[in-house]
Amino acid sequence: MTLKNNSSIFETIDLTWPAEEFLELTEWKLRKSIKGGKRVSAATAIEKTSIPAIQLVENTLAEWCQDKLFMIKAGENNLDEALKERGYSIVDPTNIWSISAEVLSMQQIPPVTAFSIFPPLAIQREIWTANGIDASRIEIMDRVKTPKTTIFGRINAKPAAAAFVAVSNKIAMVHALVVDHKFQRQGMGKHVMQKVGAWAHQQGAESVVVLCTKQNQSANNFYKILGMQVIGEYHYRLFKT
Repeated sequence: MTLKNNSSIFETIDLTWPAEEFLELTEWKLRKSIKGGKRVSAATAIEKTSIPAIQLVENTLAEWCQDKLFMIKAGENNLDEALKERGYSIVDPTNIWSISAEVLSMQQIPPVTAFSIFPPLAIQREIWTANGIDASRIEIMDRVKTPKTTIFGRINAKPAAAAFVAVSNKIAMVHALVVDHKFQRQGMGKHVMQKVGAWAHQQGAESVVVLCTKQNQSANNFYKILGMQVIGEYHYRLFKT
């Protein structure tokens, strides 16, 4: 996958990690969610070259009692500068990592190590909760309408990891990948991603994509070692009152 496919990636984010509601205007796509994080609450511009009506978005987000939050993608320099002038700060610069689903699926997974399961088991929910993935994010998984599954990872018959993955536009998007702190640095993350690749390839996906904040150096190093490549990036602009 190359940079020219990034429009499909952002559409896939919305389909595999959807907001409670979407409001599509001429110049904007707004996401309404009380909880669940930035991906389901940020506004995005439809037109990259001009500066759309920012005040309209600010008023709508205020009505929804949401933060004034915008996602800035490649090529949106004018919007980025306009928000900066209005006092918005950069938040969570994020890398977009990708790898061929077929290539990832060819890697051997040790027996009884990673399983594709949906709906998620109670123990997976416990792993997510213990590692910062709260109920509002699990509700997002329930909203997804495209093919989806969760991956459950075990080490020595003990629950160790959980991830959510869904497919759209021939892209398998991974969300909420966590390895419990007791089992980190034991290869569990690699086995989960290998299982993601196997499931994604069976679903007809061409690529597996993961979003990772740039400040998470250990995770970025992991994806690099796994053989993934950065194919794009984005960041948010947030107005802090």
